[in-house]
Amino acid sequence: MQKIAAFTTTIPVEVVLASGYRPLDLNNIFVSDPNPSSLVEKAEFSGFAGSSCAWIKGLYSVLVSPEHNKDIDVFIAVTEGDCSNAKVLEQIVAAETGIRTFIFNFPYFREIDKMRSEISRFAEFMGTDYASCVRTWKELSSLRRKLKIIDETSYLYPGSVTGEENHLFLVSSSDFCGDPQEYEAKADDFIKELDHRKRFADPSRKKIAYLGVPPIVPVHAFLEERNATVVYNEIQREFAMLDEYPTIEEQYTNYTYPYSAAFRFEKAIAEIKKRNVDGIIHYVQSFCHRQLEDIILRKLLESKGLNIPLLTLEFDKPSNKIDARVATRIEAFLETI
Repeated sequence: MQKIAAFTTTIPVEVVLASGYRPLDLNNIFVSDPNPSSLVEKAEFSGFAGSSCAWIKGLYSVLVSPEHNKDIDVFIAVTEGDCSNAKVLEQIVAAETGIRTFIFNFPYFREIDKMRSEISRFAEFMGTDYASCVRTWKELSSLRRKLKIIDETSYLYPGSVTGEENHLFLVSSSDFCGDPQEYEAKADDFIKELDHRKRFADPSRKKIAYLGVPPIVPVHAFLEERNATVVYNEIQREFAMLDEYPTIEEQYTNYTYPYSAAFRFEKAIAEIKKRNVDGIIHYVQSFCHRQLEDIILRKLLESKGLNIPLLTLEFDKPSNKIDARVATRIEAFLETI
C-alpha cells in the first residue's frame, strides 16, 4: 500500500510525489464526503467552537476518523500563508492520532532563497532531496499546460466548459486526485471533447469571475442553471500553477494565495480584464480572516475604475443547495448585469 501524505492546503506537491508518497488534499475529502455536515458536527462534539471555521472542523474530523485516516502516514499543515488554526490543528492531530506531522511555511516576503530553503527542508523530512523535486516539477509541466488549455477555453468559448468543470479540474490539481498520470489522461480526454464543444459555445451567457476560496456550497451549478458561467476561478487557478516560471521556487513565490490580498487581487484583476467578465462574485468563508479582504478588493476595483457589478457571498457550513435567501441575492445580482 502506497503511503499517503495529507495536507491542509496547496503545498509544493512535487516534494510529496518525489518522495514516493500519494498526495491527499484533505479539503477535497471533506467537501466530497456524502455527509460533510456530519464531519463538522463531529468536531463540535469533540470541543471545537461553533464559531470556528467549518473547514478546519471538517479537516479535523477527516484526520481523526478511522475510515479516513487509516492510510495516512504524514500530515502537513501550512501555517504561514494559510490558516492560523492549522498550527493548533497540527498539535491536536499529533496528540490524538500518532500520525507524523510537519509544518510548511510560505516565506512571508516571497523571498526566492527562503522558498528554496523551505522546499529543501520539506524534502529532507519526506526522505527525498531538492534535485528530485525539481525533476518531478519538470515532469508535471505537461499536465499543467493541459489544465491551462481547459481554463483558457472557459473564457475563449463561453459555455463550452461549465464553471463547475473548470472549478473541479483546477481545484483537484492540489493533489491530482492522488495520481498525476491518471489525472493527465482524464485531462487529455476532456480536451478532446472540447474540440467538439467549442462549436456550441454560447457568447450570450453571462461571464462571471469567482474570487475567493473554493465554495462550501454549489455556487457554480446554481449560476449555470441561470445562464451564467464562471469563466475565472481565482484561487482554483492558483492551485493549478498555470503560469510558467524558470524555477520551482519562483513558481511558489508567485502563487498568490499565501500572500497579501493586494498581491492576489492585482493578478486577479488582470485576469478579469483579459476575460472581459460581466460580474464578480467574491466568496468569503464565515469566521475566516479573509472576510476582511473584501474591503481591499472593493477599494482596488474602485481605484482602477472598474465598475463591474460585485456580489459578496458568505457561507458557514456545507450544503448541497443554495438557501432561498442567498438564491434571491444571486438572482437579483444577475439581473443587474
